[in-house]
Amino acid sequence: MSDSIQRTSDGSSRDGSANHGRTANGPATPGLPSSGQPKFRTGLVASVAAAHFLHDVGSALLAPLLPLLIGKLSLSLFLASTLTVFMQLPSIFNPFLGVFVDRKHWQRPLLVLAPGMTGVLLCLVGLAPDYAALVVILLVAGCSVAAIHVAGPVLVHRFSGPSVGRGMSFFMVGGELARTVGPLVAVQAVSSFGLAGIWKLAPVAALSSLLLARTIPPVEVPTDREPPLSLPALLRRMSGLFTAVIGILLARAFMVGALTTFLPTYIYGKGQGLWIANVSLSILELGGVVGALLSGTLSDHWGRRNVLFVAVVLSPILMLLFLATDGPVRLGVLAVLGLVTLSTTPVLMALVVESSGSSPAAATGTFMMISFALRSLITLLVGAAGDLFGLDATYVGCAVLASLGLPFVFRLPKKSVWSAGN
Repeated sequence: MSDSIQRTSDGSSRDGSANHGRTANGPATPGLPSSGQPKFRTGLVASVAAAHFLHDVGSALLAPLLPLLIGKLSLSLFLASTLTVFMQLPSIFNPFLGVFVDRKHWQRPLLVLAPGMTGVLLCLVGLAPDYAALVVILLVAGCSVAAIHVAGPVLVHRFSGPSVGRGMSFFMVGGELARTVGPLVAVQAVSSFGLAGIWKLAPVAALSSLLLARTIPPVEVPTDREPPLSLPALLRRMSGLFTAVIGILLARAFMVGALTTFLPTYIYGKGQGLWIANVSLSILELGGVVGALLSGTLSDHWGRRNVLFVAVVLSPILMLLFLATDGPVRLGVLAVLGLVTLSTTPVLMALVVESSGSSPAAATGTFMMISFALRSLITLLVGAAGDLFGLDATYVGCAVLASLGLPFVFRLPKKSVWSAGN
């Protein structure tokens, strides 16, 4: 599936194939324009984003169910934080999965199968009799979580033409919208069936993969393309970019891990009901939907670095404002906090994938591995700090640490080769 991206004499980028729309079997494939110029294929990008949405509705069930799982299994905040880590642990193999996908072109099968697998497994967490059983369920689910986050961005890159940032915005909107809907689905399921009865949603999750199999058409491999790079060669080529990206992701992980994992627990601990606690998470994620939709598109025109600069500066300020407010004002701040804090991923993904040449899946897999690994590590630290100091003090510390990502923003290129100016 990988496109060969060649640099022209003026520094811009174009597709490496003169007959971009043709495949090994001759005719043009869906998503590949028959003209020589790549273009943004809205329908296919939206289909990939829909797969991301269906998948992440399932994976988003964990955080809103966490207060109930803590009570049922008598978990500390630290042990509760390890649950997210176990679900993200298979992502350490993402770079190797990406190399395999670049060579074997399994993007579509992984994209189709992952939502059903993740959804079914997350619907079983209420049946887990103990912590160990819960860990096993989440580890297996983590395999499909890893798969879709390698395959999805590659297809988005393929279908986005010169508007990679816009395509990544579509993709991440699917994820953020799912994390907005997920808490509401979880609360309604618990209200209707009880924690142990949410397995009744599993058939619906399985049907999502069948729907995607009928919706997303097969996309064949172009005959004219460079061979994918080996993983060491890719890492050497992208070492400078990944250094800056790691710094930004590390700083950002403190706030994202604290908010997306423990926000319902934090609100619930303030004496609010489970409904208000999970509505708060939905409001945060709804802000993230808007931020994801805007950030990638804006970065196509204003530059990736400029958009990231604004997000990194504003996020800690909004976090402190959230802690200082209450009632409806707090909910409003949460919406803006989600908009700003959760808006950086489409921009970073666009930077990575458009710099990857013939190995977009390996580059995306490496990015996702770094992102998930850092977030998992920081989530453990946040859980341990919450046990020791309380979540209020921990949230203040996370806001301070998030500001340390600013120097790394200045290490990014000023202008993307895919920006509107080119």
